[in-house]
Amino acid sequence: MFRCPEKLARALAKMPEAGAPRVDARGRFRAPELPARAVAALRAAALANGHPWPWDRTPGVQKTVERAGKGHKWERERGALEAKRREALAKQPELVAAYRARQRSKAKGLDKVWDDFILTKSERTLKLRMEEQGGKK
Repeated sequence: MFRCPEKLARALAKMPEAGAPRVDARGRFRAPELPARAVAALRAAALANGHPWPWDRTPGVQKTVERAGKGHKWERERGALEAKRREALAKQPELVAAYRARQRSKAKGLDKVWDDFILTKSERTLKLRMEEQGGKK
């Protein structure tokens, strides 16, 4: 597009106004004389022929701070859940031993059949707890 040095010099003389959109006297938008693609070709031709190109924009400063995303809720709560599981697993042998002892005491009780007919569930539970504590049978 700008292979002729005279044409290149004429286009460079019109810059930067030719590459920017403008508003006329009546307030109407007017397209730039040179579209963005032509400005890019002009820049490439100017740099290739040794002409300076002072209209490059300097990179701006980043105004926001990059921070990590929140992530998924399950990822954030994973540590607490694992700690809870570890505590539950540590208590597990005691719970199993207590359960087996309750089952053995139920199996040994001769009055179990009679208790099933007479006592309510909460009364049976209280009776088992009293037996575990060594109280009245």
